[in-house]
This record gives sequence, structure tokens and C-alpha cells, in this order.
Amino acid sequence: MTGTIKRLNSGSGSGVITAQDGTAVDFCPSAVMAYDLPVLAVGQVVSFDLEAGRCPKALNVVVQRTPQDLSRQPKRLEITRLRYIGFEHKGNMRAYLFERVTPGAEKRTFTVDADLALFTKHRVGMQEGPGICLHLLAAELEVTQAAAWTSSQCALTDREMLAYLASRPVPRAYKHGAKHTLPALGAALHTLPTG
Repeated sequence: MTGTIKRLNSGSGSGVITAQDGTAVDFCPSAVMAYDLPVLAVGQVVSFDLEAGRCPKALNVVVQRTPQDLSRQPKRLEITRLRYIGFEHKGNMRAYLFERVTPGAEKRTFTVDADLALFTKHRVGMQEGPGICLHLLAAELEVTQAAAWTSSQCALTDREMLAYLASRPVPRAYKHGAKHTLPALGAALHTLPTG
């Protein structure tokens, strides 16, 4: 089915899609292809499957891109077929689970293992894990055809963490004069009478 995003909660990633026939359907972030989560916006055209039930919900939500967008970013096509479906926790290891959805093909599950010590070592938040693992998995699938890939498992290493840190934007510097604002404010607050 095809529809348009009518409402979107930027905090939770959930929202409402208005289908072509006018039906309003809810969706949650786990129903959206992982790569599309950061780019979701009200008014975007999406394709989706409808979950059966009394209150049907949208599944496998994919942002529709124009042919020009796809030709400009051929390397990103594989990642649009991957959906983050959760993780399993065992001791100091976390296994991030992804599902590959390709029209006309059987779904396949892939696992990316991550040692939690890597997050502490590189000062990376746990919430960034799915995104880092998604890019690692997409790169693996790009190099090796998914059908020919005998293993459905790979592991996050120092190399991927360092590459991720290098890709982060540099924090913006304060504008001229703005650096004095916060200390001055702090000093002013200390001079206020208390009680």
C-alpha cells in the first residue's frame, strides 16, 4: 500500500499514515526500515504493509524516493532493505538483530555482535549501537551478495567504532563573545540574595 505521513512524533518515532483510500493507520518506529527512521517527515510518501487485526497497523514502512535520488546514492539501496528488530543481551555481549526485507524474496535475519566494553572504551552511547551496527551490516552486504553470504553474523570491532567517531560532526564553537555569557550568568546568580 502507499500513503502519506500525516502525523509524526519526533521523540518516539511513531505516527500516522493516511493511505491512498483515506484510511488512517498508526505505525511505530520498529515498523520503519532502519535507514528511513532519521529522515521521516510529515508529508512524505511511504509504502507499507498492513498488519491484520481489529486495529490494523502499518508494517515495513519505506520512504518512497524518486529515481533520481536512488541513482545518486546506489550504495544506500541495500541499507534501505534492513530493519532493526531488537537485541539479545548475554553477559557483556549484545547481539543486534536486523531483518532484510526484499520484495519477492524471503526475509532473512542478520546478527551483529558487540562487546559492550567497546562502547565504554570509545565513550559511545548504547543508544547509538543499532545505527553503527546497521552501517557495518550494510557494508558487509554491499561487498558480498546476501545470497552468497554463508554467515548471517558479523561483529563490531575497534575499527568500526573509530570510523564512527571520525564521521561524527565536530562540535560547533561558541560565537565571538558568547563564551563569556555562561560564566557571567553564573557569577550573577551567585550574587543574588537567598532566602
